[in-house]
Amino acid sequence: MIDRYMLRYFLAVAELGNFSRAAKQVAVTQPTLSAGIAKLERQLGARLFDRDTRRVTLTPAGSRFLVRARRMAAEYELALQELAHVPQPRVLRVGLLNTIPGAIIESLLAAHRGNAANEVLEMLDGSERDLAERLDRGRLDLALTVLRPHHARFRPEPLRSERYMMVLPIGHPLADAEVIEAEQLAGDRMVVRRHCEALPEISRFFTERGVRPRFVLKTTSDARVMAVVRAGQGVGMMPESFREPQARFVRVKDFDLQREIGLLYAAESDALRYADSPFLALVRAHYGRALPVRG
Repeated sequence: MIDRYMLRYFLAVAELGNFSRAAKQVAVTQPTLSAGIAKLERQLGARLFDRDTRRVTLTPAGSRFLVRARRMAAEYELALQELAHVPQPRVLRVGLLNTIPGAIIESLLAAHRGNAANEVLEMLDGSERDLAERLDRGRLDLALTVLRPHHARFRPEPLRSERYMMVLPIGHPLADAEVIEAEQLAGDRMVVRRHCEALPEISRFFTERGVRPRFVLKTTSDARVMAVVRAGQGVGMMPESFREPQARFVRVKDFDLQREIGLLYAAESDALRYADSPFLALVRAHYGRALPVRG
């Protein structure tokens, strides 16, 4: 492999016909330039210059190599120019609420991979509180999370409201009901999502109706919740965006709590800076689609 500095030395000597002037042009000492030319000749296995007391001339091999050397130098400069004009990918630091279904995130990331050559994502999975704290400290540019009234300082952008529903195994006696009452679940074992933003409201709702369920699992893993439900071992409350064909999502009478999913920005300027973000375009397109009516 020929180092670029040896090409520079060779072209300078070939152009000027003098080692000392060539050394001055490439800003090295004459012994350094001579050593570089000697190394190049060893690599090529041919003498490139004839030297006498008055001048330096190209040998036949040197003349042939000159054509190649000029082409290599030109290609190198062209490559530098092309790279200089390639825009550096923009980094988007995104917080993702850990109760947004993994299937949604997977779909967004797969689409982003094929449509966002000039945008790089740095993602953080966290709780509602964790994401808000990081936005406050400027550690994130934006977050896809639950919106609350006290989030007004983050310039909230609402995307979709979704209900909390009871998820039942397909073979459950109430699986085909449109609406069920809390009391009808008194005999079921519950899966508790310990990381759920609505856990206090859900617990209070059932307690006020005299339903004190037995627990089959307490977890911070939504995938584990769905596994237990699909296996027919329990039921639980989940946002309706977790719908899947292997389980049934049924509305609970008088439990009208919803969560609003949206975007929060670390600063007003971030909302403008990332207005043309491919990732945000995908997020808005996804949440612009209606959720299916039944589970």
